[in-house]
Amino acid sequence: MKTTAAQAVPPTAHIECPRCHADAIYGYGHIRGGQQRYLCLLCNRQFVLHPAQPILPRRPACPLCGGKMHIYMRHNGQVRFRCAAYPACRGFSKEVY
Repeated sequence: MKTTAAQAVPPTAHIECPRCHADAIYGYGHIRGGQQRYLCLLCNRQFVLHPAQPILPRRPACPLCGGKMHIYMRHNGQVRFRCAAYPACRGFSKEVY
């Protein structure tokens, strides 16, 4: 999806990418709740300014293979992680936040 100059964030608004702290940001549509979504042009991260769900401080390692884990599901204050090597590794973990 290409963005146009009309979708660019106004230069008066100081918005930074939460991952790389760059200010090369474009408006990239809206999320389901109507909040503006942004795209970092340097690292391609998509983000919103004030997310309703907290950003997790750390992600656990897979208990079976020791690899990275991804968020699989959020429900009732619990976050469920699944191994990034799924389906080869079926490791999972639950944490309460």
